[in-house]
Amino acid sequence: MIVGVLRETAAEERRVALIPDDVRGLAGVRVIVEHDAGRSIGFDDAAYVAAGAQVGERAEIFARCDVVVWVKPPAYQLDSVRPGMTLIGFQDPVHRYDLIARLRARGIESVGYETVPHSRPDIDALSAMSRIAGDVAYEQGRQLLSAEGPVRAFILGCGQAGLAAIAAAAARGDEPTAMGNHKEQESTAIRHGAEAFLPNPDGLLVHLTADPPDLIICAAVHRGSRGPLLLDATALDALRTGTVIVDLVAKSGGNCVATVPDRTVTLPNGVIVTHRSNYPTLRPVEASHAYSAATAALLKSRTAFSAEQ
Repeated sequence: MIVGVLRETAAEERRVALIPDDVRGLAGVRVIVEHDAGRSIGFDDAAYVAAGAQVGERAEIFARCDVVVWVKPPAYQLDSVRPGMTLIGFQDPVHRYDLIARLRARGIESVGYETVPHSRPDIDALSAMSRIAGDVAYEQGRQLLSAEGPVRAFILGCGQAGLAAIAAAAARGDEPTAMGNHKEQESTAIRHGAEAFLPNPDGLLVHLTADPPDLIICAAVHRGSRGPLLLDATALDALRTGTVIVDLVAKSGGNCVATVPDRTVTLPNGVIVTHRSNYPTLRPVEASHAYSAATAALLKSRTAFSAEQ
C-alpha cells in the first residue's frame, strides 16, 4: 500500500495528517508526503525523509498512491483521483454530500472521521479534535466578554467538545451549566465540572430568562448529522447585552440561528455571536500529534485487514 499525505489548503489550516514519528511506525507502508506538508508545525521535508517517507508533489501523490490522507478536504477539485483510491480525513459530509456520492460512483472511497464510532478510540480523530476545539472555543469566547471575575457559562451539548468546554469553565473558576439530550449525561457533565444540568432543550428558554448566562458554547451535534437549532430568535431576545455565543457546529448547520460561518457578529440587542471553522488549528502541534495518531492507527488496521484477505 502506498499512502500519500497532502499539504493542507483550507484557509488558515496548520495541521498535518501524519507526523514523522507516525510515518516511521507504518511498517510495510510506503509513504509519499507532499512538499512542505508539515512545515507549519516545524517538520521540514528532511524530517519525513529521515522517517522513511518520500517527498513529492501533489500530482505524483494522486498518480501513485492507493490511499490519500488529509485533515480537511482540499480546496481544489478532485478530478485527478483514480477509481480504487481511498480518501481518509474529515469529509464534511453535510456540505460535501453530493461530491462524496459522485466520488463513490467513480469507485472512490471516502472515509470520514465524522462517522467513526466512539467504540474505536484509537482511530477516533473527531473526539480528539473536539476536545481541543471545546477548550479553545471556551477561551476564545471568554476573551470576547467584557465582564471580569467568574462568569455564568452555559454549554449546549455534552459530547467531547461540550465536556471540554465545561472543564475549561470549571478550571477558570466560572459557573458552568450544561444541557444534554438525555438525563444519563448528567453525571458525566457534573464530573467534568458542571454545577447544574438540563436534561433536554424543553427548559432552555426558561433557563435563559431566569438565569441569563454571560457565555454560551454551542456544541450540540450528532456525528455526521445536522446540528439542532436551539437558539432561535425568541431565545436570542431573552439574552442580555454583551452575552457571547460561540457556535462550534456551524459547519453542521449551527445551534444558533444568527451564526455566520467564520465571522463574529453583534446583534441589535448587543449579543455577540462568533464562529470559526477550525478551532484546533490554533493549537496545531497538539492537534497534529493527536490527529496523526488516529490516522496511523487507521492505516495499520486497514493494512492488517488487507493482509488477512
